[in-house]
Amino acid sequence: MHGVFVPITFFYAALLGLLLVALAIQVSWANVNAAKLPDWKPKTVLRVQANFVENVPMALILLFLVEMSGMPNSWVHALGTTLVIARVSHAWGLSTNPGATYARLFGAQTTFFLLSIMSVAGLYYFIVPRVFGQ
Repeated sequence: MHGVFVPITFFYAALLGLLLVALAIQVSWANVNAAKLPDWKPKTVLRVQANFVENVPMALILLFLVEMSGMPNSWVHALGTTLVIARVSHAWGLSTNPGATYARLFGAQTTFFLLSIMSVAGLYYFIVPRVFGQ
């Protein structure tokens, strides 16, 4: 497969795809074992997976688009790596405790921050060439 272009985003989508599978397995396990678990656990692990599904697709779309728009590879890697860390942190923080935790807060707020950064970068890459003719 020499010479085939594979975007950097593909790597992060693959990592996050594996995390999604792990979260789905956790939901299945919690449903099967619901009678033996604390009352909060089955609903909370389902919420972890739902939150992932709510935020990660848009983050990956934006990551791909800013990558294709010419963002330096090192920045794409920094954004992708931070997204993976944020989602693992959020999943771990919420899966281990029904209430607020620093890991959950870090994961959620970092994801929102990344979505904002990539959205603003997308606007920049779209507007600047049209306004300034670059």
